[in-house]
Amino acid sequence: MSPKPAVISVIGSLNVDLVTRTPRVPVAGETLTSESFSTGYGGKGANQAVACARLSRTQSQAANGSPSDVEVRIVGAVGEDEFYAGLLKSLQGDGVGTEGVKVLKGKKTGVAVIVVETGSGENRIMFCPGANYEVEVGDLVDGDAGVVLFQLELPLEVVLHNMRVAREKGAETIINPAPAIPLPDEAYHGLGHLIVNETEAAILSGIEKPTSWDEVASVFIKRGVKNVIITLGGEGVYYQTSSQHAQSKPGKTVPAKKVKVVDTTAAGDTFVGAYSVAVARWRTTSPDSEFDLDAAIRHANLAASLTVQKAGAQSSIPWVDEVPSS
Repeated sequence: MSPKPAVISVIGSLNVDLVTRTPRVPVAGETLTSESFSTGYGGKGANQAVACARLSRTQSQAANGSPSDVEVRIVGAVGEDEFYAGLLKSLQGDGVGTEGVKVLKGKKTGVAVIVVETGSGENRIMFCPGANYEVEVGDLVDGDAGVVLFQLELPLEVVLHNMRVAREKGAETIINPAPAIPLPDEAYHGLGHLIVNETEAAILSGIEKPTSWDEVASVFIKRGVKNVIITLGGEGVYYQTSSQHAQSKPGKTVPAKKVKVVDTTAAGDTFVGAYSVAVARWRTTSPDSEFDLDAAIRHANLAASLTVQKAGAQSSIPWVDEVPSS
């Protein structure tokens, strides 16, 4: 009898992405001819669910419906419009379970308007939540979920309530708090994993110009976070743990792989997905041993380095066999 797979439940947003690629962003009052326009599927919740699914199986496994040692599900809402069917079909094709996604009559699916500068690969995103903001407060955490992953593109009260439920059910809780807003202290109590970028770290910690990342991590650990991960773009990833902090040990930085950046749109989501898969496998196979944070971050870094070399959101997320071992 095969062992039950590790279950990752992503409670988050589902969007349609409207992407314009341009050599530069127009100034106020200017009309600029863009290089291209495309429509894709996104939302931080959906992106991270796809990343979890792809980075826990090969593309052939997904195409054949072959079982994986990690089961990925998404919980959220879409509108009953021209977008939702294609979005759900795309998620299912990547191996994501969509039974927890509600289709709301009379509502619109969330939309993200994304402008990508082709020279730098940097993006600017305008998010219209649509059905995402119609998700009601209630218990959305599956009882068999070993890892529950959150972002902040659903109503805050929905996120906070289900973070609390996830902890009460004994699941590993991970949050990537984007778009960043200050969170109440209860969000950090017993939080297993906080993943933020530099901007989010400043907003959530209240330290605009930190003298060191240890200073920032200390704020979160004192609030109750066990593992603090700060992504630094081309500078790599910094991390600190509550146990290291208790021993007055400094945090560590894993360097980034140097690559040509085409589009950064889903890089952070790819990192979070790869990291979440590592947490899920650890929890299922060796929960009594210490989680190898360094190895998880190095692998997530490599996965994200592949994403930034391709255009698009979900379309740029690699499958597990595309990620090099080092």
